[in-house]
Amino acid sequence: MSQRSDVMTTRAIGYVRVSTDDQVREGVSLDVQEARIRAYCEAKGWQLFAVVRDEGKSAKDLKRPGLQEILGALPKRQRCFDVLVVVKLDRLTRSVRDLGNLTDAFKRARVGFTSIQESVDTASASGELFFNLVASVSQWERRAMAAMGHLRAQGRRISRQPRYGAQFDAAGRVQVDPREQATLSRILQLREVGLSLRAISADLARDGILARSGRPFTASTLGQLVRQGSPADTLVWWDRTTDPLIKRPIGPLLRHHCRSPPVSLGHQ
Repeated sequence: MSQRSDVMTTRAIGYVRVSTDDQVREGVSLDVQEARIRAYCEAKGWQLFAVVRDEGKSAKDLKRPGLQEILGALPKRQRCFDVLVVVKLDRLTRSVRDLGNLTDAFKRARVGFTSIQESVDTASASGELFFNLVASVSQWERRAMAAMGHLRAQGRRISRQPRYGAQFDAAGRVQVDPREQATLSRILQLREVGLSLRAISADLARDGILARSGRPFTASTLGQLVRQGSPADTLVWWDRTTDPLIKRPIGPLLRHHCRSPPVSLGHQ
C-alpha cells in the first residue's frame, strides 16, 4: 500500500452498512458505526471526507450502491481519499473470495484499508500479512470452485448425496431418479393447491411414499424440496460467481464530497 509523507494528511473515507433491525439492536447501527469511524480518524489525525452508507443491504455480494460508488472511484486520480475505514470486516463483506477481490482492487489503486475492530491496517506489517493470507485463501477458493464447476459440467458427483430427484451411477455421474422425480412433482402440486407441509407429509405417507430415511417426510425437508423447485431443476447446479468490481465514473455522492471540505470530527 502507498506510504504518504508525514507532512501530508491522510484523507479517509468511511463505509457503514446494516442489513436488519437485529443488527441495529446489537449495536451496529449506521450511526454507531459512523461515530466509531469519526473517533478513530480523529485519534489518527486523518481527514474524514465522507461516510458512505448502505442501509438495508446484505453483504452476500458486492451489489451495493454505496460500495460500488467507492469501488468506481478507486482508479480515479481525482478521488479524495487515501484510505477506506470500516468498523468491522463483515460490514464490507462476508465472503473470503469477495474480500480477496477487494484487497486486490485496493492494492492496484494504492489505497489503504483499515478495519477498526480487527485492528487491520494495511500500512502496518501485520495488516499486510493479513491481506496476503486473505489473498491466498481466496485464490485457493477460486481454484476449488473452478474444479467443482468442471465436475458439474461433466455430470460428476461433487457431494456425498445427490439432490432429491437424482442419483449417482456406478461411475459417479448424476442420473435422474424417476421415482423421486414423480414424488417431487406431487409435492409441488399439493403445495400449489394450498396444502400445508404437514398435510403433504401425511398424504404421501398414506400412499407409502417416504423420505430416503424410510420415515415420513418432515416439514423442514418438504420445505427444502419446495424451494428446490421443479424436477427439471434437480440436475442443475449453478456456480457461485463473484460479482465483478464495476468500473464507473465517480458518482454524485463522492463527487460532492471531493469538492467539499472534510467533515467535522468534533463531538456533536
